[in-house]
Amino acid sequence: MVWPFLALYVSGRLNAPLAQVGALITLQAVAGVVGTVLAGPLVDLVGRKVGMVLSLTGMAVGYVGLAFASRWADFALFMALGGLFAPAYRIGGDAMAADMVPPARRDRAYAVLRTATNAGLAIGPAVGGWLLVTSYRLAFYAAAASLLGYAGLLGWLARETRPADPSPGAPSGVTAGLADVVRDRRLLAFLVPALFTWMAAGLMWIYLGVYMRDRYGLAEDRYRWLITTNAVMVTTLQYTITLFMRRFSLRCSMVLGSLLYALGVGGVLWARTFGQFWALMVLTTMGEMMLVPAASTWVANLAPRHLRGRYMATMSFMWALGAGVVAPLGGWLSDHYSPRAPWLLGLILALVGAVLFGRQREPENHPAGAV
Repeated sequence: MVWPFLALYVSGRLNAPLAQVGALITLQAVAGVVGTVLAGPLVDLVGRKVGMVLSLTGMAVGYVGLAFASRWADFALFMALGGLFAPAYRIGGDAMAADMVPPARRDRAYAVLRTATNAGLAIGPAVGGWLLVTSYRLAFYAAAASLLGYAGLLGWLARETRPADPSPGAPSGVTAGLADVVRDRRLLAFLVPALFTWMAAGLMWIYLGVYMRDRYGLAEDRYRWLITTNAVMVTTLQYTITLFMRRFSLRCSMVLGSLLYALGVGGVLWARTFGQFWALMVLTTMGEMMLVPAASTWVANLAPRHLRGRYMATMSFMWALGAGVVAPLGGWLSDHYSPRAPWLLGLILALVGAVLFGRQREPENHPAGAV
């Protein structure tokens, strides 16, 4: 309901340059990095369900705080709070899916999970855009209530899936096991192109609405239809696309996804009308549907059983790091060079990501073709 409009809200509320807005998003991302480091061991040691409920509750508190924020320091506090708690939900959900589904079916499982998530995202931005026109504060209240309601349902209905019998010699401390993750060269080789591609994607989610408004005078609430398009496409097409891409390797899915990101993000350089921006969102969404389930499956298949939470945390870590780097960099390029400069950067990043994904060696347990 509110996350896609956060940059618009902050810039309007503070009347601040994009560099200051980017600094807030960076702070949120830094808090997300800390939250990611803590969330991986949390869901491995305490449980997936506990981590997810804590995450949703903490994010709800952050949204209520943002409803009352009026100074830069207020936004910094509550955006950091949201960033700190957010990773545990994603990490717990991804680890829970890996617990329940055998390796050969994980790509389809993550596709189903994304379909369910985006069914809500298809409605959220449309409702949020309407609420924001009425009252920003009302939109934040509604978002917080939704998060708390979901936390209650998870706590009541979900069952814990954390393995009860960890492997012999499994790490038992909060920081234990992180060295094993860092030493996995195949994981690290995957994370580099993932970082580049998600930096490009971050530009679309952080700055596209501001760019459309400031450069071409497109009303803020029109941006919500781009977000809704993304969510509707994922809801209706994700599973079908994933089934189609199973005839190819995970590596091929990630390369094609990154190339589509490059076309979508780089295409902003030439876009002028709402219809053109909408078409670019369609391209990037196609890339997202190819890349994200394949990437989740890749990491889940690399992860030892007792380190699944920590391994799945690395993807959230890369997303937070990517947003943390590209938010101030994009704002600085826009303020000091040209509003078009961030989109050239995104094009280059996604192309480099595609090349590096193409150099990966396929993990085991994926029943795909050799392409």
